[in-house]
Amino acid sequence: NLGDVQGQISTGKKVADSSDNSAIWAISTVMESDASSFKAVSESLSLGSSTVAVARDAAESVTDLLTEMKTKIIAAQEDNVDRDKIQTDVAAMREQIGAIVGAAQFNGQNLLEGSGSMDILASLDRDSSGAVSTTDISVSRVSLETTAGATVGTDQADLVADTGNFAAS
Repeated sequence: NLGDVQGQISTGKKVADSSDNSAIWAISTVMESDASSFKAVSESLSLGSSTVAVARDAAESVTDLLTEMKTKIIAAQEDNVDRDKIQTDVAAMREQIGAIVGAAQFNGQNLLEGSGSMDILASLDRDSSGAVSTTDISVSRVSLETTAGATVGTDQADLVADTGNFAAS
């Protein structure tokens, strides 16, 4: 038994190979394989979570800028304001939105530009016959790219606030 005990100590396993107990060895081999696959799933979920968090933070920043832009445009409706200055501020905010959207990347993925979706490996599934399949989570991109100019007219009747077309895909 000394040889068996030394083998268990050196491998850290009671069943180190198929000659010790073939049924238990086969089960443990499948379980080891699944455990390494679950590690890959966990890493995929972490990357996906980080990518979504970057997009969420950027979208919140864009929302704050749009709220500020709306406030400036409403203020531009007053008679005694400098509309040229407000126009400059609105244009600068639009540029900031473009910069935020362009920089909202994690690991090369930007969920705020373009269209389509990003698939994230979410689970490893084994059916009763032992066949393995995977399940993905699909995260759709939402384009927050600005596609139009921003104009605040110099006359109250001409006041126009076209700050960009924000389309969701």
